[in-house]
Amino acid sequence: MKDFFRSKTFKIIAVLLAAVLAFFLRAVYTGGLMPALSHIGGAIATPFGEFFAGIGNAVEDFFQPVLHGRELQQRNEDLQRQVDELTRRQADYDELKNQNDLYRRFFSISDSNADYTLEPATVIARVPDDPSGSFIINIGQAQGIAPGMPVITENGLVGIIGRVSDRYCRVLTLMDPAVNIGVLDSTTLDTGILTGDASMREENSARLTYLRLQSEASAGDLVLTSGYGEKIPQGLTVGYLSGVVLADTGLTKEGAVALSARPENARQVFVITDFTVTQTSDDETPEAP
Repeated sequence: MKDFFRSKTFKIIAVLLAAVLAFFLRAVYTGGLMPALSHIGGAIATPFGEFFAGIGNAVEDFFQPVLHGRELQQRNEDLQRQVDELTRRQADYDELKNQNDLYRRFFSISDSNADYTLEPATVIARVPDDPSGSFIINIGQAQGIAPGMPVITENGLVGIIGRVSDRYCRVLTLMDPAVNIGVLDSTTLDTGILTGDASMREENSARLTYLRLQSEASAGDLVLTSGYGEKIPQGLTVGYLSGVVLADTGLTKEGAVALSARPENARQVFVITDFTVTQTSDDETPEAP
C-alpha cells in the first residue's frame, strides 16, 4: 500500500484531483459553478442530442408513407370522385348538346309541318349482313313506335320502321326490297311507287316505277313523298331522278332515284309518330298495270 502512494500513478491522480478541486473552488468563489456545469453538460449532451435527432428524423422519413398513406388515399379518393362527377357532367352536357343540335337541324321540318309529331332517336347499331343498310335505333314500343312509321334525317326520308321491341327497333332503308312508298315528281306532279333494290346500294338509289306513259318527268326532278297509303305524310324529300326510261311492259315509265339521305351517315334521326293525313286525289293515285 505504501508503494502505491509512492507510485507515479498516485501522483498523477493526486495532481488531477487537485486541479479539479481548484476548478470547483474557483467556480464557487466567482459564482460561476452552474454556468460551468451547464457548459460541460451541454458539451456532453449536444453530440448525443444530434445523434438521436438524426435517428428520429430517419425513422420519420422511413415511416412517412405509412403514416400518411391513409391521408393520401383519402385525397386520391376525393379527387377520383371529383373526376367522376366532372365526367358525368360532361356526358350530360354532350347529350344535351347533341339533342339541341338535332332539334335545330330539324326545326324547319317541325316548324313548317306543325302536324308532325316527332320522336328523336339515336342510331346505336348497324345490321352488317343486310345489303340494304338497315340499322337499329334506341326507341321502341315504350315510346309509341310502330312498324311502318317514317324515319327522317336532316336530308330527308331515310327509311321506315321494321321490327319493333320494347325499347329498340330496326329501320328498313329505302333500298330495302320490302319498302314500297308512294312518291311524286315535284316538277310534273306525276306519281309513282318507290321500290327498294339492294343492288343499287352502291349508288344510294332506289327504283321509281309506275310512272304514267305520258309523264314528262326527267333527270334532276325533285322526288317527294305523295302521302299515298296514309302511312307516310306528303312532301318529305326522297331524292332526285337520275333518269327515266320505258318500262319492259311498254305500259309505264320507270327510273332511278338518287336518295337524299344516306343510311350510313345517319347518326341521329326522327321518327314521325303522328301527322295529319293529306288526301291524295284520284288522278294522282298510282295504279298497277
